[in-house]
Amino acid sequence: MKSFLEGERIILRTLKKDDLDILFELSTDKEVCDLIGEVYPITEGEVNEYYERLQKTDNRISFVVIDKEKNNIIGETGLLRIFAPWRTADLSIIIWDRNYWGKGYGKEIAELIMGYAFNDINIHRLSIGVVGFHKGGLKFWKSVGFKEEGRQTEGYFKNGKYSDFIMMYILEDEYRDKISRHGTL
Repeated sequence: MKSFLEGERIILRTLKKDDLDILFELSTDKEVCDLIGEVYPITEGEVNEYYERLQKTDNRISFVVIDKEKNNIIGETGLLRIFAPWRTADLSIIIWDRNYWGKGYGKEIAELIMGYAFNDINIHRLSIGVVGFHKGGLKFWKSVGFKEEGRQTEGYFKNGKYSDFIMMYILEDEYRDKISRHGTL
């Protein structure tokens, strides 16, 4: 399989039109959508529109995450809202397939996509937003070096409750320091 970035257990490659049905099927999990801040159900049409936008944009780089052993899509990752003059981007990692949760795949994805951002395309600052009730997500992002920089108090509403929306970041030097001290994220 042709890959763009390859780790020990995963491959990151660009999205192909043939992937859309699988991605749509994976993205219908309401619990996962809640954790990533998706409020409305993702439609098949939106998945197709997303693919078409990816073909035309220069401020977004998206990959599907493939399990090397099983050769199946387990999630997606990418850099969003890339603004080259400021050397900034937002980062996204979504593991849609629950069978891969809690097994270190997120960290492997983070190592590949953050290495690409900081070492290949000269990004200086990565940002993310995390829904406050997603304690596992907050713990994960902190474990790979992200720091909280602000909160949108009660900025997210889901299932009849408000939750904070937490903004986090990591700078290039912090990433490099973490890698040099630990050899990994």
